[in-house]
Amino acid sequence: MTSLSRALTVRLGLLGLVLFIAFIAAVLAFTFITEDPGVLRNDVTSRIVQQSVRPSADSNLRVEKTADLLRIEHASPRLWYLVSDGRSVVEYAPELRPGLPIDIRLDGPTIAAQMRVGGDDALAFDVMEIDGHRIIVATGGGLPGWDLIIGHFLRAIAGSALAISVIFGILVAAAIAMSVSYISARLRSAAEAAARIDPRAPRGLLPTEETPVELMPLTTALNTALDQIAGNMEVQRRFMNNVAHELRTPLTVMRSHVDALIDEPARLQLTTDLSRLTTIVSSMLQLARLHVTELPFEPLQLNALARATLADLAPLILNHGVDVALEEEGDRHATILANEPTVRAALANLVDNALRHAQVRSTILVRILDGCVIEVVDDGIGIATAERSQVLEPFNRVSASTSGAGLGLTIVRDIMAAHGGTITILGNDGGGTTVRLVFPAEGTDGV
Repeated sequence: MTSLSRALTVRLGLLGLVLFIAFIAAVLAFTFITEDPGVLRNDVTSRIVQQSVRPSADSNLRVEKTADLLRIEHASPRLWYLVSDGRSVVEYAPELRPGLPIDIRLDGPTIAAQMRVGGDDALAFDVMEIDGHRIIVATGGGLPGWDLIIGHFLRAIAGSALAISVIFGILVAAAIAMSVSYISARLRSAAEAAARIDPRAPRGLLPTEETPVELMPLTTALNTALDQIAGNMEVQRRFMNNVAHELRTPLTVMRSHVDALIDEPARLQLTTDLSRLTTIVSSMLQLARLHVTELPFEPLQLNALARATLADLAPLILNHGVDVALEEEGDRHATILANEPTVRAALANLVDNALRHAQVRSTILVRILDGCVIEVVDDGIGIATAERSQVLEPFNRVSASTSGAGLGLTIVRDIMAAHGGTITILGNDGGGTTVRLVFPAEGTDGV
C-alpha cells in the first residue's frame, strides 16, 4: 500500500536535492564567469597558504608544507608567496615576486584586509589575525587545480548553502503537511459520502463541489460506475419480482391439476417437485421485496418473538420428529429495533434448515442471548470452514440430497443486512452447525 505522505516526502525531497545542487552549480558558474581567472587562482592559493601558517614556540613564523600547498608549488612554475608577522618573514620564490602595490606598516593596529589585483601580474594580498598576531600573506602566480578551486568555494559557501537548505527543508515539510492535510480532508469527505451510500441503491452520490480538479476524474468515474451498478441491480430486482409474481398463478393452477391425478405415485412425485418449485418462487419474491422496499422498524423483544415463532413452527417440528429447545440467557426484556415479519422469517428459515440436516431423535437448540442474539444449533453434517461463506449465496446448498432451494440462508443474510446486523456460521465440537444472528441493540447506530 502506497503512502501519500511518503510519496510526497520522497518526491519533494528529491526536488529539494536537485534545487540545492542547482544552486551550488549556479553560484560556482557565476563566480567562475565573473571573476578574473588570475584573481580566482590566487585567491585559492592565498587561502591554502593561510591554512599552512603554524605558530612557533620561538615566535618565528612557520609555513607547513601541506599536501595542497605542495601540489600548487609543483604545478605553478611562477608561484611566489610571502608570509610576515612584522618580526619574521617566510618567502617562497622571492625572485618572482614583483614590487607590492601597497605599503603596509607592520607596527600599526591589527586589522583584517583583502586586496586582489588582476591582469598578467595578478596577486592576492591579505591581512589576518592568528593567535593575536597580525599576519600578512601575499601571493601570485598560483595555478591550483580545479578540484582545489571547487573545494575552496564549496567551503566558502557552505554556511549560506546550509542555511538555505534548512529553510528549504522547513518549507518542504510545511508544504507536505499542508498538502497531505488538504488532500486527506478531500478524500475523507468523499469516503464519508461513500459510506452513506445505501448498498441496496448505490447511486452516484460522491461530492463534486469541493473535489479538487485532480480527483474529479476518479470521482466522476466512481459516480458513473455506481449509477450503472444501481441500474443493473434495479433491472435484476424487477426481473425477480416479475418472475415470482408471474409464476404464482401457473403454480396454483398446476397444484390443482396435480391434486386431481389418480396415479398415486405420480401425484406424490409431482407434488414434491411442485412444492420445491413453489418454495423457490416464494423465496425469490421475498428476496425481491427485501431489496426494493423500506422495512418499517419498531421496538421488539427478541425473546417473546422467538417463543411465538417456535409455537407457529410446532407442526413442522413434530412432522420431522425432532425436539427443539429454547434457552434464554441474560436480559429477557431487552428490546431491539427491527421488522417483526422479516425477523420471524429469518428464525423460521434457520429452524427449517436445522430440521433438514438434523440427526434422527436429535435436539435443535434455539438460544437467545441478552435480547439481541439468536443462535440456532443443530447436530447435522456440519459445514466445512471453506464453504461457510458460500452457503450464504443464492442457490448454494450444503448437500445435493437436501430438498431446499438454497435460498434460505441468503434470505437470512439479506434480512440481517437490512437490520444492520450480522450472520455468522460456526462449527460445533461434537459436529453440526451453529448459526448466530446479532442484532444491534436499541439505541445503537446499527439501524
